[in-house]
Amino acid sequence: MNIVRPSVIKFFSHWLEAIIILVGAVLFCYLTVQAMGLILPLVYGLITIIFLILFFVALRRASVSVDANEKSGFVQVDERQITYFNLGQSWSISFNDLTSIVIETSIDKQTNRTIFWIIRDLFGSVIRIPNTVAGNKDLFDAVSSLNGVSFEQISLAMGSNGPATFTVWLKI
Repeated sequence: MNIVRPSVIKFFSHWLEAIIILVGAVLFCYLTVQAMGLILPLVYGLITIIFLILFFVALRRASVSVDANEKSGFVQVDERQITYFNLGQSWSISFNDLTSIVIETSIDKQTNRTIFWIIRDLFGSVIRIPNTVAGNKDLFDAVSSLNGVSFEQISLAMGSNGPATFTVWLKI
């Protein structure tokens, strides 16, 4: 018999990376304040700053990612290429050929919210990737590495409760 409800376990496992990094930042912040001398507080302070930067990256990843669903397929990011595998087929787009990345949200008849990453290249290829695919964290990391990506649009899309389209990145 579990003392902790499954929804609480699911919540903490989803945010576990951010929680662990935050604990490390708090620990090194405490060590910075308590350290004596000149060099040790600087070293601890630098480590604290690194932990805080990692914490904000982990927060972004956790706010975008959702549970993976095997029925949705999986996405793989490798050697500057995004590949989506589903139903025995695969679609690939190179980072060098990308023209736009859009997030589309919709609501079906049962009021279930669905989120899709729509990726286009300069040859007219379009890949529509559900946010529930396995490897969605790798997709988010790959999109985050592009110059000019709008994290505000990503946050708005993930928090949207109605049908909408959010332009995350456009090639200029």
